[in-house]
Amino acid sequence: MEPLSKIEEKVVGLTDDQRVQMYEYAKRVNRETIEEVCPALLRLALESEKGKLKNQLGMVIFHLQKNERINTVIGLQKLLDAGMIVNRGEMFKILESSEADAQELARKIKNLL
Repeated sequence: MEPLSKIEEKVVGLTDDQRVQMYEYAKRVNRETIEEVCPALLRLALESEKGKLKNQLGMVIFHLQKNERINTVIGLQKLLDAGMIVNRGEMFKILESSEADAQELARKIKNLL
């Protein structure tokens, strides 16, 4: 497995195929993991310094949060997408410091990249 720094250098953005695959991985995560990692990923997305999420993705995340739907599979998918834009390294730290399901998700996403 490549070190995280190499992955960050290599991947500027996700391709549509990579995004679809990442979303598929997120669908397989259990409910407890979603409830554990989504709040941390939301904080990461909200702490974006450069306004990188002032786009359609940011509006979707805001809408999910406003309607209390952020701790769902769709919320996780969008927050992972945001994490890849805002701070990939911190996103992986959040996943890897969580339970086994989230660690497996982090491993799969790294392999995807």
